[in-house]
Amino acid sequence: MSDMTTIKVPKAVRDRLQRVAVSNGLTLAQALEKLLGRAEARPKPTVGGYRSDRALSAEEIDHELGRGFGA
Repeated sequence: MSDMTTIKVPKAVRDRLQRVAVSNGLTLAQALEKLLGRAEARPKPTVGGYRSDRALSAEEIDHELGRGFGA
């Protein structure tokens, strides 16, 4: 017995997925795998950026930029 299941999606979504699959020479399952692979390949950043508890003025932003964003 095959290890498969059914998922329920709106017909419009199914049709879009079918068009993507056909245009890439894939089955629906292969197209889903490819799309999921892209979504999983984007790890969220864990460092970097700048946070403030309030909006900064232009002068304060310039000052923080000069300091290297607190690095």
